[in-house]
Formats: sequence, structure tokens, C-alpha cells
Amino acid sequence: MEQTGFLALISKKAGHFRPDLCRELSREFGKAGIPLKFHFIEHESDVEVEIANALKNGCRNFLAVGGDGTVDLMASHLYQHPHRLGIIPAGTANTLARVIGVPMTLKKAIKLAVSSAKTRAVDCMEVEGRLYFQNVSAGLSSNSLDHMDQKEKARLGMFSYVIGVARASWNTSPSNFEVIIDGQKHQSRAVEIHVTNTGVLGRPQYHLNETSHIDDGKVEVLGLSDLSPVTVVDAVLDVLLRRKKRAIRLVGEGAQVIIRSGAYQPAQGDGDVIGPTPVTIRVIPKAVNFIVP
Repeated sequence: MEQTGFLALISKKAGHFRPDLCRELSREFGKAGIPLKFHFIEHESDVEVEIANALKNGCRNFLAVGGDGTVDLMASHLYQHPHRLGIIPAGTANTLARVIGVPMTLKKAIKLAVSSAKTRAVDCMEVEGRLYFQNVSAGLSSNSLDHMDQKEKARLGMFSYVIGVARASWNTSPSNFEVIIDGQKHQSRAVEIHVTNTGVLGRPQYHLNETSHIDDGKVEVLGLSDLSPVTVVDAVLDVLLRRKKRAIRLVGEGAQVIIRSGAYQPAQGDGDVIGPTPVTIRVIPKAVNFIVP
């Protein structure tokens, strides 16, 4: 028999997690008469076990309480199973929540999860069995993650990523990349190859690519050639002014992307290091159902 309650998986390491959040969740779900079970994430393997048990017992409603990494992890185990996934944005960037319209205030996000019957199915990028919703890249942005820690992210928020990129720029130089998009090869010399599913950089008002959509069945591959002052200024203005891109080059778009590099390059997905190149990215259309306004 299908259960009508929710399973909330909570990341206490999320940048904006606070202890009284669980009380707020319990109060709002209790007022609505909706059963709610908590599980605090200690290890990634816990998530797989908790979700598998919940699905076996008929649970179809889930909450990701954390940042984009928590959402990715839960979605990876809910894909191909009947589900609705709500987001309580307690992370540093919460970019996916912003893109699909989830309120950024915790109180409003909780009320949305309690009351909304509407869902939106969105595309994801699959890399070695793990799902990502925003971007996968190799080069500068991946190098920047080596210069961050959780305390800095919690204290500085989105600005921590800016600092990380600035630090990484000192030891990042152009590399030769081979990018294969739906079987077609592209050669590119760049400091960054960036595969985007949303076209967004951090927040919806900042676009790397204006034509990207999270539910169009494809991703866009972008390249940044170098870190000269002119290129960097142009890239910043491209994003801030949403102008026709001068520095951020569109390599191509498609449903499968393979990134290879002549020299060692780390790769990241939605802000987490996922290993070195080569990386194979497969678009899965409308893979996960999110609770939306």
C-alpha cells in the first residue's frame, strides 16, 4: 500500500543547515497531518539504503534538505522509481532550487513542499551512474574546488566560489581538449570546457548560455580560451550584462558529450570533484520529478 508521508534526508554539512530546521519541518508537516521521517546523512551509502527501504515500503514523497550535492545524490537513487522530490535549500548555492522556482527562505520552501501537488520533470546529466543537473566541467572550475573548504563555503556563500576560481587561475593554463558531441569531434584549446544543462552560473539572472533549458533533452558545451585580462573581463561582462558572448564560446550541443584532454585535468559535477578526464556525459530527458510552485 502506498504511503502518503515524506522521507527527508538531511545534510548537516550543508552551508546553511541549522539545528532548528528539523523543528520547523516537523511543525509544518504536523499541522498538515502529513507523516514525516528524518534521516541524517552520514555516508553516501546511507542514502541508497534509506531510499531503497522507503520505496519498498511504498513511500513516493522525498525531501532533499541540503545543497545541490544532496539533491544530486538523492536523485541518483530515485531515478527510474516513482517519486516526487522536494528541495529545502540549505546549501551554499542552491542553484537548482533557484532555477525551478523553489523559494530561498526555508519557511516558504517547507510550505511549498507541504502544499504543492505540482511537479516538474527535468533533464539530468549522468556520469558513471551519478546524476547532475547543472554543469559538468574540466579545467579551471574543477581546479578551484581544491582551494575551498566547508567552513569557508558556509561563511562566504557564493563568494567562496569566486575566491576559489581566483586562486586557481594562478596555476591553470590552456590545455588541448577533444570534445565529442553526439559522435562529432571538436578540438579546443582552453582553460575550461563547461557542459551546462541550465545555462546558469550560480543564479538564474547570470547566464553562461541564453538558449539552455533544463528540459530540452540536450546540453550545451562551452569553452573559455585563456585567462588573459581582456578575456576575463569580457567573460564577466558576457555574464553580468547578458550580452552576446565574446569570450565564452559555444563549442556545440547534444545529448552525449565526451571530454578528453592531452594532459591531466580534474573534472567536477555541480561543485563536487568527480575524477579526471576522460568524462562521458549522457543526457537523460525528464528523469526526476521535482515539487514546484
